[in-house]
Amino acid sequence: MRKKLLSFLKLYENEVSLLLWTAALLFIIRSSGIILNNYAETTFLKRYGVEYLPIVNMLNAVVTFFVTGFLSAFMGRMPGAKILSFLFIFSGIVTVLIRLLIPFGFDLLYPLLFMLKSQFELLQALLFWNMCNDLFNTRQSKRLFPLLTAGGVIGLILGSVGTPYFAKLFSLDNLLYLYLCTSLAGAVIVQAMGRSYPTLIFPEKTAKEGKEKPSMIQEFKDVLPLIKDSVLIKIVLVLTFMPNVVIPIMNYQFNYAINDQYASEAAMIQFFGFFRGGLYTISLFILLFVGRIYGRWGLPVALMFHPFNYMIAFFAFLFRFDMFSAMYARMSTNIIRTTINMPANSILIGLFPESYRNMIRPFLRGTVVRMALFVGSSLILISDNYFHFHPRYLTLVALPFMLAWLCAPFVLKSKYAKILRDMISNNLLDIKSLEQKELAQIFKEGNILSDLEQSFLSAKGKDVIWYATLLKNFSAQELDKNIFKTLPHQDDKTKIALIKMLSQETLKTESNKLLPILDPKKSEVTIAILKIICRQGFETIKDVDMTPYINNSHAVVRGFAAACLYSQNPDQYGRMIDNWLKSEEIDKRQSGIVGAGLSGNREFINDLLKILAEHDIDPIIPDIIRALSRLKARELNAVIFSYLSYDREDVRSAALDALDINDDFSLKKAILLLGDPSDAIHEFAKIKIKDSEYQNNKLVVESLGLPSSRIRRGLFELLETLDIRKFDVLMFAKNSLERSYAYLAMGENLANLPPGKFKDMVIEHTHQKKELGLENIIRVLAIHDQTGRIKTAWRGIFSPDTRQRANAIELLSDIMDRKLLNAMLPLLESPTPTVALADGKKVAKIPKFDPAGKDVFSKLLSSEDWVDILMGLSLTHEEPGLLEGNDLVNELENSLNKNILKEVEMILKKNQTASTDPQSKSINGGMPNGL
Repeated sequence: MRKKLLSFLKLYENEVSLLLWTAALLFIIRSSGIILNNYAETTFLKRYGVEYLPIVNMLNAVVTFFVTGFLSAFMGRMPGAKILSFLFIFSGIVTVLIRLLIPFGFDLLYPLLFMLKSQFELLQALLFWNMCNDLFNTRQSKRLFPLLTAGGVIGLILGSVGTPYFAKLFSLDNLLYLYLCTSLAGAVIVQAMGRSYPTLIFPEKTAKEGKEKPSMIQEFKDVLPLIKDSVLIKIVLVLTFMPNVVIPIMNYQFNYAINDQYASEAAMIQFFGFFRGGLYTISLFILLFVGRIYGRWGLPVALMFHPFNYMIAFFAFLFRFDMFSAMYARMSTNIIRTTINMPANSILIGLFPESYRNMIRPFLRGTVVRMALFVGSSLILISDNYFHFHPRYLTLVALPFMLAWLCAPFVLKSKYAKILRDMISNNLLDIKSLEQKELAQIFKEGNILSDLEQSFLSAKGKDVIWYATLLKNFSAQELDKNIFKTLPHQDDKTKIALIKMLSQETLKTESNKLLPILDPKKSEVTIAILKIICRQGFETIKDVDMTPYINNSHAVVRGFAAACLYSQNPDQYGRMIDNWLKSEEIDKRQSGIVGAGLSGNREFINDLLKILAEHDIDPIIPDIIRALSRLKARELNAVIFSYLSYDREDVRSAALDALDINDDFSLKKAILLLGDPSDAIHEFAKIKIKDSEYQNNKLVVESLGLPSSRIRRGLFELLETLDIRKFDVLMFAKNSLERSYAYLAMGENLANLPPGKFKDMVIEHTHQKKELGLENIIRVLAIHDQTGRIKTAWRGIFSPDTRQRANAIELLSDIMDRKLLNAMLPLLESPTPTVALADGKKVAKIPKFDPAGKDVFSKLLSSEDWVDILMGLSLTHEEPGLLEGNDLVNELENSLNKNILKEVEMILKKNQTASTDPQSKSINGGMPNGL
């Protein structure tokens, strides 16, 4: 049952504890906040006066500016969770002090509390979500934040519904004591989280982490050039400014209407409690079961709902200024904002590249919102003090701003296609960061796709490929039709790229549409088309004169042409291909090889193998390998293995393409090609391994021990995409730990030998191999860790900063398998190798080596790592006695590694010279090391 629930919630077992802690903390923040909010609003309206609400809102906006700046300075110096803990205690104490002062009759306490509750709510939420962003990575946030939000909404519901009952139970003013209790509970939870996750909740802060917050003027200077250049930013600016101007006006009307409706504090707080509880219950239901309900209308239309509803709510106040209008206004605007407007706004901002978003978001949420709220509050004051408007007529004051807000989505709708097209052409549309649903939503507007198609048809070169890649996400068949239209107008390179993008379904029935662009003078385009036609058979080209292609000067064109005609007349063109294969001219041989491979006639296999066995045929080796692969030659792997390490890149690429990964040996060959100096082959090898039907993830993981950093980098990228069993990971970790201890023991054993340059170099090598083994273990474990915390630990463990390293080890102790961690700790924490080996004996098997170092020498020489072998061989320069009775050196004479072969030859030659030199023997006194 637990597993099913976790699967339904998309929650992993190791995330449950941390999620419950954070959900409990958000529950406390929301529930205590709504209790204080209900109390503060009730007492302010009844004991101080609704007419002062605009002034308090204006002051609140100013205070918020300074408080957030003050908080930003603190957040750069200490962990946000610690500040949150102090804030809980501070807010609780302040509210109790206000409670103690209430009997003295200070009226200013109520506007002060009204402002403080806004500040407390803002700061607690800001610190909480900042902490969550540190605790959870981006992928986790998408899964877990909706669950956290739901927990917060439950807190709002229970806190709001419970407020009237608590007021009756404790009396109204004593709700502030209840707030103290909930605040202290929040501080306790933060401290408890700190004890459970010390390095996550209370990380060390350095002065560098605190970034100076730009001033409002600086924000304007940064964003102004963007505003001038972008229509979309202007629209976003209007969509942010106008709503925040009218929000204070509607809030004032809401509070005024409720204040008129309820004469007593008890009745008002009861209304606030049940009304907000019902409001949050409906919101929770919609959030959990409806999701983004705007998906069917398109982005511009979705952005019209909110201003339209505001218009309805404002006119409801104008024609019927009472509690029902107030309830409709508050409930409808909150629900539509949450379910439709906020997601749509997020996608709109998400259209910009990350560099733009980093400037735009702070400007909109900070400067623009504060200015708008200040303007809205000022309008209420002016209307009340100078014109003595009844609050119902504030609808007329808000109307111009409402119209401007409503116009923005219409302008966006009318210019949406052009805006997107301009952003695409300027490479400003950040499509990669958008999910598929969001991408579909962006291009849902009626003429967007048609405009994109027109842009595709008029584009040239790289631009047309970019448009084609984008359009392929929406309609492959429509794209195929448009590709046929634009092909005649593109350059050869672009034609080839577009032909490769045609879908197989279309090519089966409409490949004849490619015939008009066949041109014997354009060999590359012709080859691309003939390759497709060969698959479809002779019928496609029966009306085409193939003479210019059969007699073409380009060898590959001739080969493809012969293959296309072979299905219609095998005798005639079979003889032609056979004659080409037997020709002495390498150009004609190449035509025959290509034609034989595409003919499908397996009788050509023996001829191709004979040619492959000849010398000086490097230019045509790739064609032979491809032809044998197309003909499905048996035991092809055995034929091409040697070509996987050939000097020529095109040969290695062709061999890799033909490689059939069907066992461990062939998989190992492909893995070795991850170390190829060619980036193209490196990437191709990754794709080949990933897409292979034969999989041995255990072998892939174990290959991380190979000496090439390029291979390891490719393997780590691969492991992130493969489904690695936990058992394989643990076995790899266990074996890697044993190797790490073995390397450390080898280094300690060699330390007992006489001093020497080569000995020190080998000891350093063993220590590096030990560190590499640890790094591989942690990085593999990090791939399985959905929380991202092991990856964080990995960065810290190999840091030169001892404090950061200690914190990383502490983090590992919280999240790693205890048995595995205990086996790893001596290697991570011990001050010296001797101590590490002494502690490691309790948790791991450590081999013993003879004092003379011969066991270490043999182990190095028998290693699969050629660097180990070279290190072992280097020891003989200072300790020639290691060679006595060791046959491994002689076996290495057959090594395929050039570096090893060269070193062995030099050592054996030196050893032979020394053994035949009697003077050397007398000088050395018969001692092997010359001492």
